[in-house]
Amino acid sequence: MRDDTDSNGEGFSARLSAAAQRCWLVLRRHRVILFVTMALCLLAGAFFILTSTPDYRATASVEVEDVPAGAAGSAAAQRSGSANDTETLMQTELEVLRSRALAEDVARDLSLVGTPTFFSGMDEVRPPEGVGTLSQRQVEQDMVVRLLRDNLEVELPGKSRVLRISFVSADPVLSARVANSYADSLIRADLKRGFESGVQARRFLLGELDGARNDLARAERDMAVYAARTGTPAQPGEESKPVKPAAPDGSVATRLTQLNAFRAQAAADRITAQKRWESARRANADTLPEVLGNGAMQQIMADRAQARAAVAEERQFRKDAHPEMREARAKLAALDEQADSMANTIRASLREQYIVAVRGEDQIAREIAQLEQQAQVEQGRDVQMGIMERSVDTYRMLHDSLLQRYRDMASQAGFQAGRIQPLDRAAVPTRPFSPRIGVTLLLASLGGLALGLLLVAARHMFDDAVTSADTLAERVGLPLLGAVPVTGDNPQPPDIFTPIAASLLLASAEGLPKSILVTSAQEGEGKSLTLHALALALAGLGKSVLVVDGDMRRPVQHRLFRLSPTRGISEVLTGQATAQDVIVDTGVTGVALLPCGTLPPNPSELLSTPALDGLLAGVRDRYDTVLIDAPPILGIADAPLLAAKAQASLLVVEWGRNHHGGLRAAVERLRRSGGAIVGAILTKQQGRAMDYDYHRGG
Repeated sequence: MRDDTDSNGEGFSARLSAAAQRCWLVLRRHRVILFVTMALCLLAGAFFILTSTPDYRATASVEVEDVPAGAAGSAAAQRSGSANDTETLMQTELEVLRSRALAEDVARDLSLVGTPTFFSGMDEVRPPEGVGTLSQRQVEQDMVVRLLRDNLEVELPGKSRVLRISFVSADPVLSARVANSYADSLIRADLKRGFESGVQARRFLLGELDGARNDLARAERDMAVYAARTGTPAQPGEESKPVKPAAPDGSVATRLTQLNAFRAQAAADRITAQKRWESARRANADTLPEVLGNGAMQQIMADRAQARAAVAEERQFRKDAHPEMREARAKLAALDEQADSMANTIRASLREQYIVAVRGEDQIAREIAQLEQQAQVEQGRDVQMGIMERSVDTYRMLHDSLLQRYRDMASQAGFQAGRIQPLDRAAVPTRPFSPRIGVTLLLASLGGLALGLLLVAARHMFDDAVTSADTLAERVGLPLLGAVPVTGDNPQPPDIFTPIAASLLLASAEGLPKSILVTSAQEGEGKSLTLHALALALAGLGKSVLVVDGDMRRPVQHRLFRLSPTRGISEVLTGQATAQDVIVDTGVTGVALLPCGTLPPNPSELLSTPALDGLLAGVRDRYDTVLIDAPPILGIADAPLLAAKAQASLLVVEWGRNHHGGLRAAVERLRRSGGAIVGAILTKQQGRAMDYDYHRGG
């Protein structure tokens, strides 16, 4: 696990190092753009410094408090003020400083309108005349106000209550005067706002006091009228409120208490009388307690019992028609009649008692209802009187409070300090504020560096020229066999091509291809020099090489080998000579040359004849490989014709010249002809062309 972590870390470091190296190569390649951009920016900075007018900045400072200085409770008010309120206050003062009204006040205070000194100090031209409907003075005043507002700088350092007021101009004395005038105008404006707000507040309080006085008079008048109408004694006042006396015996509450007690007793009596009457109405008269408890009734009942006993005794001896029997019976009937009469009288008495009890209870209930209604009226009257008394007290308290507030404000009018206090006066600056030479040059150099890097990045992003193995593989899908540096038009050193020649030995399954076409997308990319050096390198590896100069439009191989042949491949293809007759020895061991010979009028017709196949077949077995120098691919049909005859093709690409579209078109054209491209050689290289990463691709 630790080894994997170490390998990952090493891989990341390697990729980072490779990325940094690529960035350095890009910067090195486009270093001219970077240096020129920085130089131009530095020149622009120097020109700005030389042509700029020196400006002087003077600064005055004032302190802003939450409440006016010297006001009672100012310290407590400052401590209790929230951070949001303080920030709002400071922002308000900043906007006041930037306002047009304050700028006009400064212009009036310093008499800047109509003063040529101000315009010269501001490095501005004084307006010579009016514009449209505006007079010359109005135009000048607008210009003065605009210059004051544009050159004013207001700063609020941190979360402090200090405002720094700065003014910038070409005249140091003018800068100090304007800065101090701004501070003085701000203080005067604050005092004026405080005085005007105090006058408005007193005026407002006076109106509220009149309203409260009228409300108090109306409330007292209403209470007096109500008390007179209801007969309730009114004693308004907050200091001595009347204490309600205890209710007398004849009051409504006392009478209600008594009547409620009477009603309870009457209800009990009515219930008792009702029970007695119900019992007397349903029961026998002889069994009633009232009858039994009556002495006269008891005497009658005793006499009746004796009469009954006498009738019973007589009946034993006499008949009913006997005079004594009839007399006894008549006496008994008289006693029964007397007893019944007495019982009915007692029953009627009980009924009358019940009726009287019911009427008494109803009468008490009616009187109670009347007293309750009267009590409710009196209670409502007391409540209304209490409401009126509280209303009078409230209006009196409001009136007294407003009166005291008005007296306090009237006593402090004209003696209250403002909330803005001067802190530092602006001094005349001795050194210019701008331009700052060091800062300007530093900014110019940094800006030039940043702009140069942007231009380099844009140039690199939009530059699709082939400059490395990655771009070659990405844009045309060809492997890079090697890269050679710039050597001009001289022959390439063979030792540079030795690794490339060694790579060609492994280009196919049979080893070194029997015939290799060497061409390029455009002219001037160094294909002929590359073929010449490659032939010498293969010869150095012990291979026999035949160089065929197939570029019958601009042949150069005979000059590179310093030969002057008179016949060549054009004579072979036209049947005027054989290959053995025109192949010449180059003087280099293992390298022979089949020159171009006479330049034909139409090389494409010769290259399309079967004679070329016979030529290559005749020389193929006598040499290890045949190197064919072909014209450029784009615009000429020779290279595709030769590629169809060769076993392999090798593309020569100039470093930084070939771009995406043209190079891809050349490769596609070569492949459509049937040629097998084994790779490419990057010529005229600047910097490193191959950056091999051991961690890339696994």
